[in-house]
Amino acid sequence: MKMKLTGLQVFWIILIMDLGMTLVMTVTPSLQAKQDAWISVVVAGGIASLIALLATQAAKLYPGQTFFEYSHMILGKWIGKAVIVIYLVQWYTITPIILRQFSDLVQVMLLHGTPKEAVMLLMIFVIVYATYAGGIEGIARCGEVLGPIILLMISLVLIASANNIQWRNILPVYADSGMTGILGGALAPASYLGHSVEYLMFAAFLTQPRKGALYAFGAVLTSVFFVLITTLMVIFTLGVNLSSNTWYPFFEMTKKISLFGFIDNFDAIPVVVWLASVFVKFAVMLFLMSYGTAQFLHVRNWRNLIWFIAPVMFVFALIPQDVTEATSNYLQRYWVPFAMPVNMLGLPLLLLVVGKWRQRKRPAAADHA
Repeated sequence: MKMKLTGLQVFWIILIMDLGMTLVMTVTPSLQAKQDAWISVVVAGGIASLIALLATQAAKLYPGQTFFEYSHMILGKWIGKAVIVIYLVQWYTITPIILRQFSDLVQVMLLHGTPKEAVMLLMIFVIVYATYAGGIEGIARCGEVLGPIILLMISLVLIASANNIQWRNILPVYADSGMTGILGGALAPASYLGHSVEYLMFAAFLTQPRKGALYAFGAVLTSVFFVLITTLMVIFTLGVNLSSNTWYPFFEMTKKISLFGFIDNFDAIPVVVWLASVFVKFAVMLFLMSYGTAQFLHVRNWRNLIWFIAPVMFVFALIPQDVTEATSNYLQRYWVPFAMPVNMLGLPLLLLVVGKWRQRKRPAAADHA
């Protein structure tokens, strides 16, 4: 039986993939724009919206077909295969990075003496079960449950942080950073907010494909809104000097919350947000790799590939030596300079332009026949 997704499920999948890790991983890189980091988030939102536009319009050309199927029809056999390989490289490289980032943060925040291998294996077992048993439909149902909880917890942190606001931290506007700093600070959050590009695959499972674009845009805009407010709150409460020198400013902000003199320890909330986000994002990536590889290699049962891919991801996740290699190096050397301009912008644009041209050429050829 073919798996099916509703538009609302796509909304929650994209929102969780965009929001959770963006809050944790990209606030510090965006702070190269100093107190103007919030402007960088606005620019990043514009880039993410463009990615959503390209992905949804390209997927709309061949409704009901997966990206692996219509890429051949648009670009031809060999170029289509090359494009597929580029996306597989993206998914195969980011998944072990997500796994390693997860284990590093859990060790820092929760389980200081626990071996990272044990933390990774525990997450892999949960993800493999969810992906094998439910496929993308089961993962989407988890997203429907976890998504509202994530938004509620983030909102709670932001509201509780209002007592710590220092309005002067946002000044002066633009004077210290300039356009170069603002654009540089926008790249990291834009790349993490660009997961609407996975809509190229999700669209094939939608029960109402033509309405999917609205939900994808809604997810991107909602994510941008929460990232923008969170960035402003980090600047207001921590200032740019402290927050730019910490790995996880969002977590540091929650440590300063104290309500009525006895309600403390809000730092557990972002941990829950992080765990839920990693679970959904990792499960989606494992599904995309398994399903996509099966289509690429013409394997009938995509679930069988999970048993090969999961151990490979575990081994690759052990390669980075520390949090700098797992986070900063990957972000600066591959995700921002290659994945975002090529996978998120360039290739969807190529598919859209060539696909439109082919569809216009086909009726013209039929009229001359």
